[in-house]
Amino acid sequence: MVIGITGPAGSGKSTVCELIKKKLSNVKIIDVDRVGHEVLTFFSVKNKIKENFGEGVFDEKGEVSRKKLGEVVFSNPKKLEELNSIVHPKIFNQVEKEIKKLSDKNDIIILDAALLYKIGLHCLCDKIIYVDAPEDLRIERLHNDRGLPLKKAKNIIISQQNLDFGPYDFKINNKSKLDELEQEIEKILKDLLRE
Repeated sequence: MVIGITGPAGSGKSTVCELIKKKLSNVKIIDVDRVGHEVLTFFSVKNKIKENFGEGVFDEKGEVSRKKLGEVVFSNPKKLEELNSIVHPKIFNQVEKEIKKLSDKNDIIILDAALLYKIGLHCLCDKIIYVDAPEDLRIERLHNDRGLPLKKAKNIIISQQNLDFGPYDFKINNKSKLDELEQEIEKILKDLLRE
């Protein structure tokens, strides 16, 4: 079974993934952000980024600087779309390959992906869980837990305002304590495994 876990930045998707992994055996998590980082190292992707964004988004080693690229795309929706059109098809292909490779050895594969629908990964999922949290709490988490500057945290939240996170099979409102989150996850897993 492939479970997609989606929701905006700072909602707690990774926490939900880890809690599911802790409660079930034979679970593998594919972090789609990590796959996105890998894709930025592909020769063809680097060439396309150079064509579209120039040398200024590369570091001295010739690698894509996510920081510099982020500064360009998170403040400009048109540039963000441009980047997405380059990397999303590659991310989709990589995730599909990983699922095929992992499905023999694992009962459950979890896709941790804010952009599940935008990349088209929802069509690879059997079930989808949407994780949400109030905006101020998400900004606080990005700032305090991940150490992002407040302005960058707010820009990320703003850049995701029009993202489509549905439809989904289950919704988790992650605004409270960890033990309450665990209880919610246990209920969802009972439903999931009953099917």
